[in-house]
Amino acid sequence: MWHYVKLYALLVPIALIIDLTWLGVIMSGFYKAELGSLARRSGEALSPIWWAAILVYLLIPLGILLFALPRVAPGGATASAIFWGLLYGLVLYGVYDLTNYSTLASWPLRLTFYDIAWGGVLCAVLTWIAARLDAWIR
Repeated sequence: MWHYVKLYALLVPIALIIDLTWLGVIMSGFYKAELGSLARRSGEALSPIWWAAILVYLLIPLGILLFALPRVAPGGATASAIFWGLLYGLVLYGVYDLTNYSTLASWPLRLTFYDIAWGGVLCAVLTWIAARLDAWIR
């Protein structure tokens, strides 16, 4: 049990750093432009509801530890971790983005595809990192 608590405690800040770098630095202009008036803003900056955002960053690594990491093959950890993480991310972000696209009149289709792809990449990388950390802290 403590092994997974330590693994989770290491994975959460890594997920936060990677995703906030993507959303807040690399793709900030894209998300602002695509979301338009749907985005919560403070001036020009995106201004999320922080308690909800924190829950997201707690749930994504938890999902990786519960659903993707147990499927990673010990002998082929890199390819297996990337595959299962990618699949988990595509499903997770796919449900979110496609639900938004189907129910929100102004949700952009281009954003839907970009965000689903990002979710797959993010979760693939995080699952690979989790597999490395899992082996390292055992």
